[in-house]
Amino acid sequence: MVLLASNALTIAPLYQGETHLDHYFIGSPFQSSVRLFYITLHEAVDDSFCPRSSYRSQGWTVSVHTEGKRYAHNNMRDGISVVTEAHVTDPRVAEQLEGCLAIIRALAAKQDIHFPETTELFLEIDQNPRKCTYWFADHAHRTIFWLHPVDTKTVGLPDSYSKLHLQYALEENYWTHVEMFPATASQYSLIALNELHVIFLNARANALISDIPTFPYTAEECDRFIHILQRRKGHASDPCVTTFVAKLWMAVAHHRFFTHFGEDSCCISSIYSVVEAPVGKRGLTLTAIYKALLDLPPECRERLKRFGWAILFMALLGASMYPRGSKTCDRK
Repeated sequence: MVLLASNALTIAPLYQGETHLDHYFIGSPFQSSVRLFYITLHEAVDDSFCPRSSYRSQGWTVSVHTEGKRYAHNNMRDGISVVTEAHVTDPRVAEQLEGCLAIIRALAAKQDIHFPETTELFLEIDQNPRKCTYWFADHAHRTIFWLHPVDTKTVGLPDSYSKLHLQYALEENYWTHVEMFPATASQYSLIALNELHVIFLNARANALISDIPTFPYTAEECDRFIHILQRRKGHASDPCVTTFVAKLWMAVAHHRFFTHFGEDSCCISSIYSVVEAPVGKRGLTLTAIYKALLDLPPECRERLKRFGWAILFMALLGASMYPRGSKTCDRK
């Protein structure tokens, strides 16, 4: 055993919005500009690892994402499943990964944590050879987690109002992980695909009997997705299908977070948010117009305040139709 002291490795939790795969997160509501602090751990770690001469001899498998990105995955001898975007063919990079893994093992042992087979570790190494960041994905519970104590602000997650609400934010990030590394999650794809099929069938049925949109996709889009899901059931273990399933689940999880799915304050419609929109400041031009329209009934002024330029013309037209002192905004 060796104690990493003056030459200590540094490891820290990583939020998915910080990865360099920016194109995977375009449009994601959970992107964050928060840069996580690094925590230096002086842990006793096993120094039995050595620079590897061949990444294949060490159990690494390199896969290529459907969009062209290369990544590597490995089922370690102690049962930890690891994925990384690092170039494992480089002996120096491989050694750095082993050092990060050693710290993860030491931290888990200190907390008496035993990882089930459904747990997967993502490691990202830093340009500084003594630094790395990480997260864990739990395929059984469809969530991500860290060994370090963190809060939502630290890892860049949106504000949540309950454990269930936070669960959907974490689940969207879990599916982003699956979308990034589909080869390691293909065994779970069929169950997820079947669940999606039922969800989209239900959404399509609701679209036939309800005028209120309750799903992020239109009836026509649901029809297309249902058709694809039906045709892909026999190929669910294909990483391409896993990627497609993960992308749809990301949308479903985000929709459930947005509408407070399962909460007492659930918003049935998919076009309105439960969270109250921030009140904007009135511009100088509108302020002058409001002063010029002081004789409008209070109800009309309130509508103009809420909708601004969208009904300005109608408000000006309506001003000529009401006598001074009128108390209602409904035409008599």
